[in-house]
Parts: sequence; C-alpha cells; structure tokens
Amino acid sequence: MHELIIIGSGPIGCYLGQLLKKRGVSPVLIEEHKELGKPIHCAGLVGRKVFEETHIPLSSDCIINTINGAVIHLEDDVMHIRRKEVAYVIDREKFDKKLGENLTIHFETKFLGLEKEGARYIVETDKGDFEADTVIGADGAKSLVREFVSPNHMSYLKGVQFRMECKPHYSDMVEVYIEKPHFYWIIPEANNRIRIGVLSQTPYHDLLNFIKERKLEGTILEKFAGMVPLTHFAPISKERIFLIGDSASQLKPLTYGGIYMGMRGAEMLAECIARRDLAAYSPLWTKRFGRELGMALKARELFFRLTDDDVRRIFAFVKKRVAIIEERGDFENHASLVWEFLKDPGTSKEILNILFKIIKASLPNGL
Repeated sequence: MHELIIIGSGPIGCYLGQLLKKRGVSPVLIEEHKELGKPIHCAGLVGRKVFEETHIPLSSDCIINTINGAVIHLEDDVMHIRRKEVAYVIDREKFDKKLGENLTIHFETKFLGLEKEGARYIVETDKGDFEADTVIGADGAKSLVREFVSPNHMSYLKGVQFRMECKPHYSDMVEVYIEKPHFYWIIPEANNRIRIGVLSQTPYHDLLNFIKERKLEGTILEKFAGMVPLTHFAPISKERIFLIGDSASQLKPLTYGGIYMGMRGAEMLAECIARRDLAAYSPLWTKRFGRELGMALKARELFFRLTDDDVRRIFAFVKKRVAIIEERGDFENHASLVWEFLKDPGTSKEILNILFKIIKASLPNGL
C-alpha cells in the first residue's frame, strides 16, 4: 500500500518526487523502462532558468556546452541573436539519473490502468497492482493517466533527432531553419558533434531530406524519436488524480520545450500536496501560465495560416528589432515579446493586426 504514486520517472516525475521527499512525503514511481534517461525523447537544450530557478540543486556535470544565442534562417535571409549564456546543452541521461537518485522507482513496470475503490485507487501494472490515495501522471505526451482526467482528442507532432559527427558552423549558437510549417534545429555539442532534428508529421523523411539539401556530411552516431502534444487543456486534475509535464501539455507551444514549465508545474503540485489543498493545483497553473500559453497558442495558429510573403514580412520586421530581443527576450516566455513589439512606433499596420490577434487570445477565456 502506498499513499502517493507517480506514473513515469522522466525528469519532471523525478523532480516532483524529490520535492515531495523534501516535504516529508515518500512517493513511489512506476517506470516502464529499465533505467533513467533512456530512451531519450528530448533535444537536450534547456534555458538558463532551468538551473537558476530550481528548488533543489541540479548538478552542472550534465552541462556539455553553453549556448550564447541563435542563428535563424528563412530562405536566404539570416538573423543573429546574441545572448550570453542563454541556454545549455545537457546530457539528458546524466540529468535524469541525477534527479532520480534515492527515489523509490519500480523499473520495467508498465502502467495499465486505474480503478477507484472507495476513497483509494488501484493502480494496475503488468507486475501487479498497487494501492494509493493519490496518483500523478508524469507519463509523457501519450499519457495513459490523462484518459482518467481529460479524455479529449489530442493532436501530436512527431520528432526525430540525430547526433552526428559533424563540425558545427557555430560552436556556441543554435541554428534554426524555418521551413513553414516546421523548423529544423542544429545544436552544437562539444568535440565536433551536433544534434540535428525536426518536429513534423513525417520527421524521419523530412530530416534526411534536410541533411541532404544542406549537404551536411558526417557519421550519424545516434537516432532519437519522440512526440509532443499540440493540444492544451484544463483542468489538469480530477479528484485525486493529477497531471504534470508533457502529460498536462506543460510545454511551450512555439518551440515545444517542456522541462522548464514541467518543473514549475511540479513545484505547484508539491506545494498543494504539502498544504493539503489539492483542488488549488489546476487554478494555480492556469493563473500562472494561462495567459502566456493563450498568446503563444494564438501565435502558432496564426503562423500556420500565414502566407509565405507574410512570414517574410514578419521575419524582416523582427530582424530589425534584434536589439529588443537581445535585451528583453525571455527564453522561457516567448509571448512577452509581443508587448515589446507592440510599443514600437515603427510597427506597420499589418504587423499590428497580427499582434492584436495574439493579444486577444490572452484575454479571459482566450486559452
């Protein structure tokens, strides 16, 4: 019998586990794989705030490169954004394993379903049943626990990333290639290695074509695949079942990074559990991130509908305002730049119209 069970021991599930232990709660984690950090489903690029705002110490041993900006390509045009130490390239296996230290984890145990029995839950797995007061789904984009909280239709993007033995053009800058409706990334590791990937509906085919078109030569060392949810929803809890991380779509709608937001969600949930105020979790999340997510989701929706000429105009507009991004941009909150651009007296009517549509989504009921 266990009071609290976490399904999934990725970085967000383990981070929550550590926060709960710090508060005197001893959770049990259920993990279908045989070890932490494998298989890898993440690009491994995290903003500096992941380390700065953590509530428990994170080891810098997992950092393998420091990123000082981005080079963004649109057709033949290029934009350079320089921001010192804005992000880190991490070894996800080390990162996850460190977060999982000293937690009670049942490995190679597959979650099958839930049944409510009185005031408690029966957690069904392929290794037997567990009993718990509280169940938390940290089981990723294709969460099974989500079905017991919000059984809505979900949309996804598939992602593929290769690690290649290839000298990067920039040793400390991420390259982004915008090819509507997708974008490709090249992340420099140390020792002449890169991570190159894409999120799309046919990512493997698209990535191979991109590598061929860009004439990138080098040995492919590893291949990773994963999925990200496109659908955001609320509430993210029901009775004593809770969702965090990708299970709750706690990720940035424009770049799909989830570690920072997932950690903030874990902190909120840990605090609610410690205060025995479980009903506060979903409203707290919506209050903290609802407006930001609403704006970013609207921006993504508009981007998909823009013509190629519109995309070029926006790119040229932003390129002229790189100094604003470098000074006031937030790696974890892209929507904040909308307000900065809106205040710019040089903003054209076409761009203003797009910005106002994005802002409208941040008003009540916009999410």
